[in-house]
Amino acid sequence: MNSVSVKSSRLQAILSELALGNAELSHKNFAEKLGQLIDLSGSIALAESLRGLQKLEFTPATSDVSALKSSFLTSRAEMLAFILNSFITELHEGQDSSAPFILPRANAETLADPEAGFQAYQRFYNLHQSQLDHRVLVLRRQLQEALAGQSPQLAQLAELDRSLADKLGDYTRKVFASIPRLLAQRFYYLNRQYRAVQEAQRSAADDTGLKLELEPELMSDSPALWMQKGAWLDNFFTEMQGLLLAELELRLMPVMGLLEALEVEVETQK
Repeated sequence: MNSVSVKSSRLQAILSELALGNAELSHKNFAEKLGQLIDLSGSIALAESLRGLQKLEFTPATSDVSALKSSFLTSRAEMLAFILNSFITELHEGQDSSAPFILPRANAETLADPEAGFQAYQRFYNLHQSQLDHRVLVLRRQLQEALAGQSPQLAQLAELDRSLADKLGDYTRKVFASIPRLLAQRFYYLNRQYRAVQEAQRSAADDTGLKLELEPELMSDSPALWMQKGAWLDNFFTEMQGLLLAELELRLMPVMGLLEALEVEVETQK
Protein backbone atom coordinates (compact mmCIF):
# COMPACT_ATOMS: atom_id res chain seq x y z
CA MET A 1 0.00 0.00 0.00
CA ASN A 2 1.55 3.28 -1.10
CA SER A 3 1.85 6.04 1.47
CA VAL A 4 0.43 9.47 0.63
CA SER A 5 1.80 12.53 2.37
CA VAL A 6 -0.49 15.28 3.59
CA LYS A 7 1.59 17.81 1.64
CA SER A 8 0.77 16.02 -1.63
CA SER A 9 -2.84 15.22 -0.80
CA ARG A 10 -5.41 15.73 -3.55
CA LEU A 11 -7.52 17.85 -1.21
CA GLN A 12 -4.79 20.46 -0.83
CA ALA A 13 -4.12 20.41 -4.56
CA ILE A 14 -7.79 20.90 -5.46
CA LEU A 15 -8.31 23.67 -2.91
CA SER A 16 -5.25 25.45 -4.25
CA GLU A 17 -6.36 25.02 -7.84
CA LEU A 18 -9.78 26.46 -7.06
CA ALA A 19 -8.16 29.27 -5.06
CA LEU A 20 -10.06 28.11 -1.99
CA GLY A 21 -7.00 27.87 0.20
CA ASN A 22 -3.36 28.84 0.15
CA ALA A 23 -1.98 27.40 3.38
CA GLU A 24 1.44 25.84 2.88
CA LEU A 25 1.85 22.58 4.74
CA SER A 26 5.38 21.94 5.88
CA HIS A 27 7.21 19.39 8.00
CA LYS A 28 9.33 22.18 9.48
CA ASN A 29 8.64 22.98 13.13
CA PHE A 30 6.10 20.16 13.19
CA ALA A 31 5.99 19.86 16.98
CA GLU A 32 5.47 23.60 17.38
CA LYS A 33 2.66 23.67 14.81
CA LEU A 34 1.06 20.60 16.36
CA GLY A 35 1.15 22.29 19.77
CA GLN A 36 -0.75 25.26 18.37
CA LEU A 37 -3.65 22.96 17.50
CA ILE A 38 -4.09 21.69 21.06
CA ASP A 39 -5.27 23.89 23.90
CA LEU A 40 -3.72 23.78 27.40
CA SER A 41 -6.09 21.18 28.82
CA GLY A 42 -5.65 19.03 25.73
CA SER A 43 -1.87 19.33 25.98
CA ILE A 44 -1.91 18.17 29.60
CA ALA A 45 -4.15 15.22 28.76
CA LEU A 46 -1.95 14.25 25.81
CA ALA A 47 1.19 14.47 27.95
CA GLU A 48 -0.42 12.18 30.52
CA SER A 49 -1.31 9.74 27.76
CA LEU A 50 2.25 9.72 26.47
CA ARG A 51 3.65 9.06 29.95
CA GLY A 52 1.24 6.21 30.35
CA LEU A 53 2.33 4.43 27.16
CA GLN A 54 5.24 2.66 28.88
CA LYS A 55 2.87 1.35 31.55
CA LEU A 56 0.31 0.15 29.03
CA GLU A 57 -0.70 -3.44 29.67
CA PHE A 58 -0.39 -5.65 26.62
CA THR A 59 -2.80 -8.50 26.01
CA PRO A 60 -1.92 -10.59 22.94
CA ALA A 61 -4.73 -11.21 20.47
CA THR A 62 -4.81 -12.76 17.03
CA SER A 63 -5.74 -10.55 14.10
CA ASP A 64 -6.37 -11.60 10.53
CA VAL A 65 -4.39 -8.95 8.67
CA SER A 66 -5.63 -10.13 5.29
CA ALA A 67 -9.23 -9.83 6.46
CA LEU A 68 -8.57 -6.35 7.89
CA LYS A 69 -6.97 -5.20 4.65
CA SER A 70 -9.83 -6.69 2.64
CA SER A 71 -12.35 -4.93 4.92
CA PHE A 72 -10.51 -1.64 4.46
CA LEU A 73 -10.38 -1.94 0.67
CA THR A 74 -14.05 -2.96 0.52
CA SER A 75 -15.14 -0.05 2.72
CA ARG A 76 -13.06 2.42 0.72
CA ALA A 77 -14.55 1.14 -2.54
CA GLU A 78 -18.05 1.42 -1.10
CA MET A 79 -17.46 5.00 0.03
CA LEU A 80 -16.03 5.94 -3.37
CA ALA A 81 -19.01 4.37 -5.15
CA PHE A 82 -21.44 6.07 -2.75
CA ILE A 83 -20.00 9.49 -3.61
CA LEU A 84 -19.91 8.84 -7.34
CA ASN A 85 -23.44 7.44 -7.45
CA SER A 86 -24.85 10.42 -5.56
CA PHE A 87 -23.80 12.74 -8.38
CA ILE A 88 -26.14 11.30 -11.00
CA THR A 89 -27.96 13.99 -12.96
CA GLU A 90 -30.60 11.71 -14.47
CA LEU A 91 -32.92 9.94 -12.03
CA HIS A 92 -34.11 6.40 -12.61
CA GLU A 93 -37.81 5.66 -12.70
CA GLY A 94 -39.32 5.89 -9.24
CA GLN A 95 -36.18 7.42 -7.71
CA ASP A 96 -36.85 10.20 -5.20
CA SER A 97 -35.15 13.44 -6.29
CA SER A 98 -35.41 14.77 -2.71
CA ALA A 99 -33.41 11.88 -1.19
CA PRO A 100 -30.60 13.33 0.98
CA PHE A 101 -27.74 11.67 -0.88
CA ILE A 102 -28.99 12.48 -4.37
CA LEU A 103 -27.57 15.58 -6.04
CA PRO A 104 -30.17 18.36 -5.52
CA ARG A 105 -32.09 19.43 -8.60
CA ALA A 106 -31.31 22.91 -9.91
CA ASN A 107 -34.11 25.44 -10.35
CA ALA A 108 -34.55 29.11 -11.21
CA GLU A 109 -33.58 30.07 -7.63
CA THR A 110 -30.21 28.39 -8.13
CA LEU A 111 -29.23 31.18 -10.52
CA ALA A 112 -31.36 34.09 -9.35
CA ASP A 113 -30.54 33.84 -5.62
CA PRO A 114 -27.08 32.24 -5.21
CA GLU A 115 -27.17 32.10 -1.40
CA ALA A 116 -30.54 30.37 -1.33
CA GLY A 117 -29.56 28.21 -4.31
CA PHE A 118 -26.39 26.94 -2.60
CA GLN A 119 -28.16 25.86 0.61
CA ALA A 120 -29.30 22.56 -0.90
CA TYR A 121 -25.77 21.76 -2.05
CA GLN A 122 -24.36 22.69 1.34
CA ARG A 123 -26.75 20.24 3.03
CA PHE A 124 -25.78 17.61 0.46
CA TYR A 125 -22.06 18.10 1.13
CA ASN A 126 -22.53 18.20 4.92
CA LEU A 127 -24.45 14.92 4.86
CA HIS A 128 -21.66 13.31 2.89
CA GLN A 129 -19.13 14.59 5.42
CA SER A 130 -21.13 13.10 8.30
CA GLN A 131 -21.31 9.77 6.49
CA LEU A 132 -17.57 9.75 5.78
CA ASP A 133 -16.74 10.74 9.35
CA HIS A 134 -18.75 7.84 10.77
CA ARG A 135 -17.49 5.16 8.39
CA VAL A 136 -13.83 6.19 8.65
CA LEU A 137 -14.10 6.27 12.44
CA VAL A 138 -15.37 2.67 12.43
CA LEU A 139 -12.41 1.59 10.30
CA ARG A 140 -9.95 3.45 12.50
CA ARG A 141 -11.25 1.80 15.67
CA GLN A 142 -11.02 -1.64 14.06
CA LEU A 143 -7.36 -1.05 13.25
CA GLN A 144 -6.63 0.36 16.71
CA GLU A 145 -8.07 -2.78 18.30
CA ALA A 146 -6.04 -5.01 15.97
CA LEU A 147 -2.81 -3.16 16.71
CA ALA A 148 -3.48 -3.28 20.46
CA GLY A 149 -3.21 -7.08 20.42
CA GLN A 150 -0.37 -7.49 17.92
CA SER A 151 2.68 -6.35 19.92
CA PRO A 152 3.55 -4.01 22.81
CA GLN A 153 4.94 -1.46 20.35
CA LEU A 154 1.83 -1.48 18.17
CA ALA A 155 -0.35 -1.33 21.27
CA GLN A 156 1.42 1.91 22.17
CA LEU A 157 0.93 3.20 18.63
CA ALA A 158 -2.78 2.39 18.81
CA GLU A 159 -3.11 4.23 22.12
CA LEU A 160 -1.17 7.21 20.75
CA ASP A 161 -3.39 7.33 17.67
CA ARG A 162 -6.47 7.19 19.88
CA SER A 163 -5.19 10.04 22.04
CA LEU A 164 -4.27 12.20 19.06
CA ALA A 165 -7.64 11.58 17.44
CA ASP A 166 -9.41 12.67 20.62
CA LYS A 167 -7.27 15.78 21.17
CA LEU A 168 -7.29 16.91 17.53
CA GLY A 169 -10.91 15.96 16.92
CA ASP A 170 -12.33 19.47 17.32
CA TYR A 171 -9.65 20.99 15.11
CA THR A 172 -10.17 18.34 12.42
CA ARG A 173 -13.91 18.92 12.39
CA LYS A 174 -13.39 22.67 12.06
CA VAL A 175 -11.04 22.17 9.12
CA PHE A 176 -13.47 19.94 7.25
CA ALA A 177 -16.39 22.21 8.18
CA SER A 178 -14.63 25.08 6.42
CA ILE A 179 -14.71 23.29 3.06
CA PRO A 180 -18.47 23.82 2.37
CA ARG A 181 -18.07 27.51 3.23
CA LEU A 182 -15.18 27.81 0.79
CA LEU A 183 -17.14 25.81 -1.76
CA ALA A 184 -19.94 28.36 -1.45
CA GLN A 185 -17.57 31.10 -2.58
CA ARG A 186 -16.76 29.02 -5.66
CA PHE A 187 -20.48 28.56 -6.36
CA TYR A 188 -21.10 32.30 -6.10
CA TYR A 189 -18.15 33.05 -8.38
CA LEU A 190 -19.27 30.64 -11.14
CA ASN A 191 -22.81 31.94 -10.78
CA ARG A 192 -21.74 35.59 -11.15
CA GLN A 193 -19.49 34.74 -14.08
CA TYR A 194 -22.32 32.99 -15.92
CA ARG A 195 -24.80 35.81 -15.28
CA ALA A 196 -22.25 38.35 -16.49
CA VAL A 197 -21.91 36.46 -19.77
CA GLN A 198 -25.68 36.33 -20.13
CA GLU A 199 -25.99 40.07 -19.52
CA ALA A 200 -23.22 40.77 -22.02
CA GLN A 201 -25.03 38.70 -24.65
CA ARG A 202 -28.29 40.55 -24.04
CA SER A 203 -26.52 43.89 -24.17
CA ALA A 204 -24.79 42.96 -27.41
CA ALA A 205 -28.13 41.89 -28.88
CA ASP A 206 -29.65 45.26 -27.95
CA ASP A 207 -26.73 47.22 -29.41
CA THR A 208 -26.69 45.36 -32.70
CA GLY A 209 -30.44 45.24 -33.17
CA LEU A 210 -30.47 41.45 -33.06
CA LYS A 211 -32.57 41.23 -29.90
CA LEU A 212 -35.66 39.85 -31.60
CA GLU A 213 -33.58 37.21 -33.36
CA LEU A 214 -31.65 36.15 -30.26
CA GLU A 215 -34.37 36.55 -27.66
CA PRO A 216 -35.76 33.00 -27.97
CA GLU A 217 -32.31 31.54 -27.35
CA LEU A 218 -31.62 33.85 -24.43
CA MET A 219 -35.01 33.22 -22.88
CA SER A 220 -34.44 29.46 -23.08
CA ASP A 221 -31.83 29.72 -20.33
CA SER A 222 -32.63 26.84 -17.93
CA PRO A 223 -31.11 24.37 -15.46
CA ALA A 224 -30.81 21.86 -18.29
CA LEU A 225 -28.44 24.23 -20.08
CA TRP A 226 -26.44 24.93 -16.90
CA MET A 227 -25.73 21.24 -16.49
CA GLN A 228 -24.54 20.62 -20.04
CA LYS A 229 -20.93 19.50 -20.31
CA GLY A 230 -18.66 22.44 -19.49
CA ALA A 231 -21.48 24.73 -18.35
CA TRP A 232 -21.16 26.58 -15.03
CA LEU A 233 -23.23 24.22 -12.86
CA ASP A 234 -21.71 21.12 -14.46
CA ASN A 235 -18.26 22.52 -13.62
CA PHE A 236 -19.38 23.17 -10.03
CA PHE A 237 -20.68 19.61 -9.64
CA THR A 238 -17.39 18.21 -10.98
CA GLU A 239 -15.40 20.34 -8.54
CA MET A 240 -17.66 19.44 -5.60
CA GLN A 241 -17.33 15.74 -6.38
CA GLY A 242 -13.56 16.10 -6.67
CA LEU A 243 -13.43 17.74 -3.25
CA LEU A 244 -15.45 14.94 -1.65
CA LEU A 245 -13.22 12.27 -3.18
CA ALA A 246 -10.10 14.14 -2.07
CA GLU A 247 -11.54 14.60 1.41
CA LEU A 248 -12.17 10.86 1.64
CA GLU A 249 -8.53 10.26 0.71
CA LEU A 250 -7.34 12.60 3.45
CA ARG A 251 -9.68 11.16 6.08
CA LEU A 252 -8.39 7.65 5.31
CA MET A 253 -4.70 8.54 5.77
CA PRO A 254 -4.56 7.72 9.53
CA VAL A 255 -6.31 4.41 8.85
CA MET A 256 -3.87 3.59 6.05
CA GLY A 257 -0.97 4.40 8.38
CA LEU A 258 -2.25 2.00 11.02
CA LEU A 259 -2.81 -0.72 8.45
CA GLU A 260 0.69 -0.28 7.02
CA ALA A 261 2.20 -0.47 10.52
CA LEU A 262 0.32 -3.70 11.16
CA GLU A 263 1.45 -5.20 7.83
CA VAL A 264 5.10 -4.33 8.54
CA GLU A 265 4.91 -5.86 12.02
CA VAL A 266 3.41 -9.09 10.70
CA GLU A 267 6.07 -9.34 7.98
CA THR A 268 8.82 -8.73 10.54
CA GLN A 269 7.50 -11.51 12.81
CA LYS A 270 7.61 -14.10 10.02
